[in-house]
Amino acid sequence: MNLLSKIVIVISLIYLTTCDAAPEAHVTVASVIPADPITVHCYSKDDDLGTHQLAYLQPFSWKFHYSILGDTKFSCKIDTQYGSGEYTVWTDDIMVNRCGLKCIWQVKSTGPCLQQSQGDLWCLPWQ
Repeated sequence: MNLLSKIVIVISLIYLTTCDAAPEAHVTVASVIPADPITVHCYSKDDDLGTHQLAYLQPFSWKFHYSILGDTKFSCKIDTQYGSGEYTVWTDDIMVNRCGLKCIWQVKSTGPCLQQSQGDLWCLPWQ
């Protein structure tokens, strides 16, 4: 590899790591269980978003620039009086196709449901 190629690669890497090169995604988790609060702990391999107690219709949201390498993944551990489980709430390859860049998860008494860009809710049972 010649010197010019190396310089181009280094400049490209600096650009990709210091600017908003990747699109911004938004994820929201909200309880639609009346009366009883739920507990949500969301995280990725790089970020721990903390534990949050959500009342009825209270959202917890975050945004991020997902990886151009396609390896961004966020998971949430959800606890309710009806059940609990750990769920993947964002992966680049799956969620972009299901919900675009704005994913809204509704936590119901039967489990978490994703509002898809097209079609009905995509619901998962408690684990």
